[in-house]
Amino acid sequence: MAGPPPVNRDARTIEAVLFDLYGTLVPEYARADFYATVDAMGAAIGADADAFRAAWDATASARQTGGFATIEGNLRSICVDLGLDPGDLAIQRALEPRAEMYRRRFHPRDGAVETLTALRLRGYPIALVSMCAPDTPSLWAGTDLAPLVDATVFSSETGLRKPEPAIYLEATSRLGVAPEACVYVGDGAYGELTGAAALGMEPYLLVDPTLDHASLLTPERDAWQGATISHLTDVLAFLPAR
Repeated sequence: MAGPPPVNRDARTIEAVLFDLYGTLVPEYARADFYATVDAMGAAIGADADAFRAAWDATASARQTGGFATIEGNLRSICVDLGLDPGDLAIQRALEPRAEMYRRRFHPRDGAVETLTALRLRGYPIALVSMCAPDTPSLWAGTDLAPLVDATVFSSETGLRKPEPAIYLEATSRLGVAPEACVYVGDGAYGELTGAAALGMEPYLLVDPTLDHASLLTPERDAWQGATISHLTDVLAFLPAR
């Protein structure tokens, strides 16, 4: 396993670590699998497949920034927009494919628990900064990762988006550290690394060489040319005990 490149500054100036969620602490979904669940949702309510996909994508920003309190609310809104009245049973059937996908895939990726545990033992506060839908926070709370993180910033709860500065500053404020004293680790979705770097953070792109990254969902992929790591545990090589 290749180690991380040298950091650009003295590691002793780092006081905290921020992590992305999807594609970083938990696996990212394959684009094909993700949209298969979207198509199954549409079929369950009797929607035209193309019209439902378009409506689902069109509501992504609202879904991620508090526009819908639940995925069911998002689905019912789409039904209204498409002129559909499928009934409660069909709605519940439509929600099941997404729930099943999350049951299969929402789990700590290799090295996540080990890395967070080691960082805590070394004295680093940890924050999670996630672009996510409203079903993510409750899923997160049930993982082995949740007790290892000091602050969570979910876009669906805060209305904040990557790569806008406010979402990172919310995390650093909750940790009580300056942004320039933070490492940021993510898979590069939503321009997150460029956004972190603009605030003076030390960003690292996580690129697992065993994965076909082109097939993953990874929305609004960052054109990142900076530092890269190949495994979460690589961060432990340049963050010594404080």
